[in-house]
Amino acid sequence: MKKTLLLTLVAIFALVVAACGNNSAGGSTSGSPSGSPGTPAATQKGVVTIGYQKGNTLNILKEHGNLDKALSEKGYKVEWKVFPTGTVLLEALNTNNIDFGHASDGNAVFMQAGGHPLNYVASESPYPEGVAIVVKADSRIQNVNDLKGKTIGVTKGGNQHYLLLVALEKAGISLNDVTIKFYKDAAEGLAAFTKGEFDVYGTWDPYLAIVENTVKTRTIVNGTSNSENRTFYFATKDLLEKKPEVVTTILQELQNADKWANENKQEVSKILSTELGLDVAPIQKANDRRTFGVQQINDAIITSQQKLADKFLEAGLLTAKINIKEAVPATQSIIPSNVK
Repeated sequence: MKKTLLLTLVAIFALVVAACGNNSAGGSTSGSPSGSPGTPAATQKGVVTIGYQKGNTLNILKEHGNLDKALSEKGYKVEWKVFPTGTVLLEALNTNNIDFGHASDGNAVFMQAGGHPLNYVASESPYPEGVAIVVKADSRIQNVNDLKGKTIGVTKGGNQHYLLLVALEKAGISLNDVTIKFYKDAAEGLAAFTKGEFDVYGTWDPYLAIVENTVKTRTIVNGTSNSENRTFYFATKDLLEKKPEVVTTILQELQNADKWANENKQEVSKILSTELGLDVAPIQKANDRRTFGVQQINDAIITSQQKLADKFLEAGLLTAKINIKEAVPATQSIIPSNVK
């Protein structure tokens, strides 16, 4: 057990260091395994730079290779840049170092609250079971009501932090009735939880699946009926206004790759296991409880995202109220026919 935990922590730590190293070098630029044809036509109209985080849907798109081919046929070359977090990726988008990228719901509201312009173009399907608050199997804590007086570990402003705030509110528990302890990354969180530095642990996939495979745990609450736990897609204003056909193609090929991922989850797990440097078993467990897919942003999704922003403002995490709808441009014309 201890040996397994040590190997898991080493793997996660190596992932974090590797990701940070890639970012400090300005991100890596690499094509997909199938790559673009490499014909002169692929650079006639310029380069489209896409930012992604390891283990997510754009990572699958990159490895699948269908976007490189589709844009090459339209005269564009694709460059891929990897980022350790959504916050860093959105900063690169804001400074036009990339043209398109993805980030979590929480990353987006913090960026907008900081006065940085955002352009939401689509959403990934919700993933409520991919975020949870857990305890060790032998804990006396059985439900959210038992969290009073307990120490709870989350990442500040993370999807599990939001889940915790919603769960506490539903149970009528004040923030003054619990102690929230922040951890900086998955490796630190797992180590602290294992050593008993907090009673309750909030985490997200694939690290949630790693915890479930490493430590005997019991789920107190997950995102179901509490948090949609979405990833959003963003583009620069220039890309939307000057090359809308590129955004359409990206979303179309994202949906194609997501459809393939739903039909080939074992293969996807192997790809992401290699990318993340993690064992394939927890990646498979995480993929089995999610559905890949691109969705057009509608009023319901905007309302859900606004609720998240308002909750973080109420908790003192944001310094200014934001309006999510203001960051959602009229995108109907760029939505491909295979995205609903």
